Amino acid sequence: MRAGYFYAISAAAGVFLSSYHYIWAIAGIALFYGKKGANTLTISFCLAVFVFFYVYFQFTDKQNVTKFSGDERTFTGTVMTIPEIDGDLLSFKLQTKYEKFVVHHIILSHGMQKRLKQHLHQGMVCTFDGELIVPEGRGNFAGMDYASYLKRQRIHWSIKAAHLSVSACRDKPPDLLGHAAALREKGIRLIEKVVEEDVSGIINALVFGYREKIPVDIDEAYQRMGLSHLLAVSGFNVAIIMGMLFAGSLRMGITRERAALGIASVLPLYVVMTGSEASIVRAGIMGMALLMFRRYRRRIHPLSPVSGVCLLMLLMNPYYVFQLGFQLSFMNVFALLISSRLIFSRYTSYLAQALVTTLICQIVSFPIIIYHFYETSLWSVPLNLLFIPLLSFVVLPLACLSLPILFLSLNAAKIILYLPVILMKFTNSILLHAQKNNLNFVFGQPPAYLIPIYYFGIFNLFVQWERYGCHKRLLYPASFLVLAGVFHWNVHSLDPSSTITYLNVGQGDSTLIELPFRQGVYLIDTGGTLNFEKEEWRKRKVDYNITKEVVLPALKARGIRKIDKLILTHGDMDHIGGAETVLSGVRIGELLYPKGTIDGVLETSVLNHAASLDIPIRVTQRGQRWSVGDHLFYVLSPYGDETESNAQSIVLLAKMKRFSFLFTGDLEEEGEKRILSGNVPLKADFLKAGHHGSKTSSSQAFIDAVDPIYAVISAGKNNRYGHPHPDVVSRFKKNAAVILRTDQLGDIEIQMLGHKLKIHHSVTGSK
Repeated sequence: MRAGYFYAISAAAGVFLSSYHYIWAIAGIALFYGKKGANTLTISFCLAVFVFFYVYFQFTDKQNVTKFSGDERTFTGTVMTIPEIDGDLLSFKLQTKYEKFVVHHIILSHGMQKRLKQHLHQGMVCTFDGELIVPEGRGNFAGMDYASYLKRQRIHWSIKAAHLSVSACRDKPPDLLGHAAALREKGIRLIEKVVEEDVSGIINALVFGYREKIPVDIDEAYQRMGLSHLLAVSGFNVAIIMGMLFAGSLRMGITRERAALGIASVLPLYVVMTGSEASIVRAGIMGMALLMFRRYRRRIHPLSPVSGVCLLMLLMNPYYVFQLGFQLSFMNVFALLISSRLIFSRYTSYLAQALVTTLICQIVSFPIIIYHFYETSLWSVPLNLLFIPLLSFVVLPLACLSLPILFLSLNAAKIILYLPVILMKFTNSILLHAQKNNLNFVFGQPPAYLIPIYYFGIFNLFVQWERYGCHKRLLYPASFLVLAGVFHWNVHSLDPSSTITYLNVGQGDSTLIELPFRQGVYLIDTGGTLNFEKEEWRKRKVDYNITKEVVLPALKARGIRKIDKLILTHGDMDHIGGAETVLSGVRIGELLYPKGTIDGVLETSVLNHAASLDIPIRVTQRGQRWSVGDHLFYVLSPYGDETESNAQSIVLLAKMKRFSFLFTGDLEEEGEKRILSGNVPLKADFLKAGHHGSKTSSSQAFIDAVDPIYAVISAGKNNRYGHPHPDVVSRFKKNAAVILRTDQLGDIEIQMLGHKLKIHHSVTGSK
């Protein structure tokens, strides 16, 4: 089964392309029939595997439906995961008789929080009342589709628990897997007791695959530096632990055959104890297969069990193919096994082998990483070379040795964990320092057609490297890859269309303007999160930052490395609360701020931060204008003598060739009247409704003057202000304007090319 990996790739492609037209993929595979010397039987089998898994996934997906109507109010089930308590929020997964749910509960008192922390644990059976909530879909183009993410775990609802008491939960007699899960939870809690929080989260991730308690800044640094794979329990971890168990068994006088059989029988429990993620399931099955082959002295090519495991996992759960861990795990294993002759025959020293192995993994992972995270870091290779031996050969073995001792003596375990803790503090400081000295390159999300082009180049590079080593023949495939990267880097600059995107930032405003061929990128407002004062026990570990979670990913996904104009309409939190995040995260050409009195703490802080970064600040008022090619921009307000914040809003009229857009900030009726009195033509195809659709904005006279075809309202879902007001909605409907709301449609993207206009919505697709 030397060609088994072709079958595994065909199976993964069949599942992954299930949402697309399969004919193109079949035609692509069939092209190999014309290749000289091609094995027609292998190609035919690849086609058969592709079609089988394409149909199999369609069948599986259609069967993946809920048995609940949504009207149910009482639920009884087993707590599947370790309950997480963050301030006043409790969350866990619940397994009922029929299906799984995600449970969220707002804790009402400090005493209840303490009782839940002390007594609620994984494996308990709980009964409580609650409301079924349909999970949200993709609220942003660069955001996660939460509904699809849960569906791939066969979860169709979240439960908003009305009241959840410890007295309504009871322990049930655990089975073998239940004992393993309970042991895992106890081990995690003990490590949290003996090790500081900034380190315990990483140790628990390495040993148990439990990442929830890693500090946010450390987790983000691992991700941005290309090291997040180190925090997932992988085949390397399994190999190290298997080696430790094997060596220990031999020391105790156990024969090799019995040791292999014993370790193989324990591996399924280890998979459960480490969270059963795709990468560890693969490693566990692979480990059992290799041990069995060793036990019965059977020789087999390493690619055969890897391919077989891939096919088996996709049969067990075809949704695995959408998990990043599955993609990276198999891609790296395939690449390393295929390149093993290159690694070990051409390079003899440990350092050279480590460097080549790291380079191969980095190269083969690049298209997947850039697709999901939009950027890559020059720190990745050197930090991997440093961190892999430290974490894998020092921290992980010592942490595993400390586990049995933890249950006997916490002080003795502390001694064993002393060196891992010192090393973790050292690596954390290096990570944070590297993140401050940013060497990240934002490519943006690649077009779908570029992924196979990348892998075509990578495959040719590895083939030539294996055949000729570091030879001039490598110049051709390397040049091909460099050209693909250069094209990717500049692909957005080749786009002739104009795009305006109203970002879904909840109860706030942020609009992105992209001119053709990247002649200009403007961001109007940044959104901002309103954080209300809470009691200490209610506070979450990290306050949600809408700008960091929505605006920055939107910029990175589009490959935006510089904003030519950051236009801050006025000083309210929901418009400029995230400005400092943007100023620190993206290069800014100039900042436009309305003329008027500046006395707010927030706006003073933002402007001072911009000045400290030497960003030019232009005071903006009525009458200013600029143009880029056929695109004209007019400032209609403020006049400069306004005293109230909303009245100071920058009002911008943009004429994008054939189409026109009016942006009004939080302008209210008095400001609208003042603009109307100036007798300036206001006709616009798109009107961004003032003040999120508040009753005090979008007066009938103003709507009549603008006469928009589309009215865009940026408001938060179920916001406390009741925006947009029904009266405003009625006014727009009276004028036959089509209403586009971010709380209903998510991001709203207007794409213009010539006389054509397309409107895309992140939630509902496009029209």
